[in-house]
Amino acid sequence: MRSALALVLLLCACHDDPAGARDAAARDLGGEASARDASAPEAGAHDRAPSAELPRGDGPAPPKPDAATSELAPKPDLGLKPDAPKPDLGLKPDAPKPDAPKPDALKPDLTKPKPDLGLKPEASSPTGLKVPCKQGPGFTLFLFHYGGGGTSPTIDVWDATCSYSYAPSSACNVVAVYPGFGSVSYTSQGYPILTSSEYLRVRFSVAGLAFSKATVHLQARSYATSSSTSFRVWSPLYGDAIGGPVDNDWVYDWYSLDWTGFLAPSDPPSLTAIQIYAHQGSGQLAVQAVELCVQ
Repeated sequence: MRSALALVLLLCACHDDPAGARDAAARDLGGEASARDASAPEAGAHDRAPSAELPRGDGPAPPKPDAATSELAPKPDLGLKPDAPKPDLGLKPDAPKPDAPKPDALKPDLTKPKPDLGLKPEASSPTGLKVPCKQGPGFTLFLFHYGGGGTSPTIDVWDATCSYSYAPSSACNVVAVYPGFGSVSYTSQGYPILTSSEYLRVRFSVAGLAFSKATVHLQARSYATSSSTSFRVWSPLYGDAIGGPVDNDWVYDWYSLDWTGFLAPSDPPSLTAIQIYAHQGSGQLAVQAVELCVQ
């Protein structure tokens, strides 16, 4: 409306005063332009970005990361250190064991020597005995020893064909005999001291055995250290034989006497025996052990 009024006034002014009218119209138009400029919104106001805060629930969803590119993206440092190398403890892994050939269970290996356990196998004996003789060839019929302060013998082997017993009617035992009244003397170790009259008697039986040789082994010493002595072995069936000499020192040595011809498998058990005496010299014989072997 104001624009139309200004235009009418301009035309009238131009008719009366053309120059003044133009200036007045110019001023009115300039004022209107200024008014429009003042009332117009500030330039660039529409160009400003909206507030960074979006209304809740409105606006597009954030783009999802691409799975292919996310694997290539650098991972955040979470403060976790990679596993440190394990220290070398000096333990070496077990080396593979070579396959050993399996022996045939049905065929024992006879090329390897058997370990020696110190056990002697029982030898096969035509005599009927099992224990090998300790002091010579053949097999042991009996073996006994004295010691420990007692006066009774310790029986180590008794393979005679009668049972060892001290029963009054027994014909199988070992006895130190002092004829008449009295008793045989003993050393401090318990060894009987034999003389020409005091003796050691062994009664036994060989019935049913098979042998052709026999040997009496005696461990003894001369009790009188001033001189040596000998020993005499007597059989009720065959008589006696002399062995020795026996040393007059403090050592109890072994002495052997061939008894072949003084013992046979056919001997009657009631008369099968040996009696041991000291013979000549010092006349005193200390006995520690006796063994009779056959073959």
